Amino acid sequence: MRRLGQWLALLIGAWAVGYAQPVDPPQFPAHKLSRPPTIDGIVSPEEWAEAYAVERFWSPSRQRWGAFPTRAYIGYDSEAIYVAFICEDPNPRQIQARETKRGGDLENDDTVAVLVEPYARGLEPYTFTVNARGVQADDFPAGTTENIRWRGDWQAAARLLENGWSAELRIPFRILRYPPKQTRFGIILERYIPRLNEIYTFPNMGAYYSPRRQSLWTGLELPPPRYPIILLPYLTSDRNQAATHSRGGLDVRYIAGDTLTALLTLKPDFRNIAADVADVDFSYTEKVLAETRPFFQEGSEYMPPRATFYSLRVQDLNAGFKAFGTAGDWRYGLMLGEYAHNGRIRQFGVGRIRYQFAERSFVNLLGVRLQGDVTEEVLGAILDTQYISSVGEVRLTGAYYRYSGMHRGVHQQYTLIRNAAERLPNYLLQYTDIEPSYRPRLGFVPEVGYRGLRFGILWFDRPEGAHVLYTETRVELSRRTRYGGARLDEGATLSHQWLYRSQHRLTLTTDYLNRPPNIDRTVGLEYAWNVLDNYRVGSIELRAGEQNGGRSFYARLVQSYELVPRLRLRLDIENLEIDYANAPTDRARQLVLTLNYEIDPERALGGRLILNRLEFGGAVETTRNFYLTYLQRVRSGFDLYLIYGLPNATRTQNRFALKIITPLEL
Repeated sequence: MRRLGQWLALLIGAWAVGYAQPVDPPQFPAHKLSRPPTIDGIVSPEEWAEAYAVERFWSPSRQRWGAFPTRAYIGYDSEAIYVAFICEDPNPRQIQARETKRGGDLENDDTVAVLVEPYARGLEPYTFTVNARGVQADDFPAGTTENIRWRGDWQAAARLLENGWSAELRIPFRILRYPPKQTRFGIILERYIPRLNEIYTFPNMGAYYSPRRQSLWTGLELPPPRYPIILLPYLTSDRNQAATHSRGGLDVRYIAGDTLTALLTLKPDFRNIAADVADVDFSYTEKVLAETRPFFQEGSEYMPPRATFYSLRVQDLNAGFKAFGTAGDWRYGLMLGEYAHNGRIRQFGVGRIRYQFAERSFVNLLGVRLQGDVTEEVLGAILDTQYISSVGEVRLTGAYYRYSGMHRGVHQQYTLIRNAAERLPNYLLQYTDIEPSYRPRLGFVPEVGYRGLRFGILWFDRPEGAHVLYTETRVELSRRTRYGGARLDEGATLSHQWLYRSQHRLTLTTDYLNRPPNIDRTVGLEYAWNVLDNYRVGSIELRAGEQNGGRSFYARLVQSYELVPRLRLRLDIENLEIDYANAPTDRARQLVLTLNYEIDPERALGGRLILNRLEFGGAVETTRNFYLTYLQRVRSGFDLYLIYGLPNATRTQNRFALKIITPLEL
């Protein structure tokens, strides 16, 4: 026993040493510029002489300074933050910069990014990213709509050089929420090199990269926050074979410092929003889809989680009000709305309060109430605590929700997660207990009446070899038992992935699921090519075995093309068949063809064809839909949406819709 204790002490000591690796530097001074630089992508020494200079960037994956020299400059004046990057590259012809659309997918391009956290508390940062072409993308911590003037504009430019590339950014203070008299921001600077699958960072974070592990930019003299009221009126005209309908709507946003953001929407036109197209892969339960509607997107991080409020349950919203904000250690979100359901009017109220009681440790109280033809509510609490070091992050969450309505039920879930650096185990351990009577109408809980345990482990590496760039192994085990003792299911998944320097990726997967009366056993293979090129990437996925009591085969082909510059096509074909011995075969076939022509980074023509035929349990559903769009999202002027057809309809509609949005600032 004594020897066991000594071994445990040694392990804990080694763990503590690993977690004690320093961050360098923990803070750096703010330099105020007497004259703002010109944002043209040319990093002139004279323009940036007064800025703070970062002479080198750290590679967390390699545990050394970045192999490609990178320098940066950061300064500010009374209106904005200014950042410049000089990114040297020994093979500049291999610099990747395919994306040309503002707000597009930059994950496969050479990029630099500035992460700004105005509260300097290691919480959610603003992220501003630009690729080597100068194309911009951003991520705001509370989420927001895509209208540029609604969310706030910023500038960036980039230039290709003989030995690499350079970029400059200007981020106005007016688009950031920060407390009055704030004198420091949290800052992270990044460079991403996709062909190396490597991120370089400032500061040096050790082996584990987290956006919460930031440097403090101190000594700022910030202007008082100015937050105008923004009106977003819009007009829609909808014409089909039967009639022409015109409709006006209004969104209003008011910001009172960091303490309050308020949103009001009246008669929102949700029919013009094209939601995700669900794939046809077999599942025993309902699938989760992403929210695309602006009113529900903005401030969504301040609202209750999906198990209590799933916004896609609200379809025909008539009016809604939302408020969220931060005050010291407190954060809150509130949403009220009215919507139509099967010809009846329902009202809902959603609220969440979070209190930070220690560093990166929070307690949340939340509630959801629905009334109208039905009345029900959910009350709950969430405990969330985490510890971040130079080699990893440990996070523990516990959630408890109590539902009352036609029945009463409880949902509780406890999760332990460790995210670690490469060549160290990442794991998840989760216990879930959902009573049979927990069935909120506005929550997403596909299965109830069980107790379950789930364990997962992930290991990844970036080997130094000539061919393999990245490898990843995942193992997941689960077991769920119904109330009363019967088995709901138990399963195991094993997968391994190789990412090659040739821009090819191979993934092998095997799944086992014992779900009485069925035992599913499948093996799968996915092979992808041109994975760093958004407009030539393709993949083929094959999976076969036993599923749902029959012999199953699934195939999917996805291929993107750039037919001519800026004219892009994406083909997605899926086929699923489950052949039963004593029942009709289940079949699902789907083709989604998406066409996009980018006129410029702010204007695009698009079209989508969706064809599917779903045969499950003898019932047949088909979709034959095609629609065309013109989208204009601009820095100045009005946003314009033109749509022929109806997104998400099952049949092509002879319908023309026009939507004009013109933000007004008071």
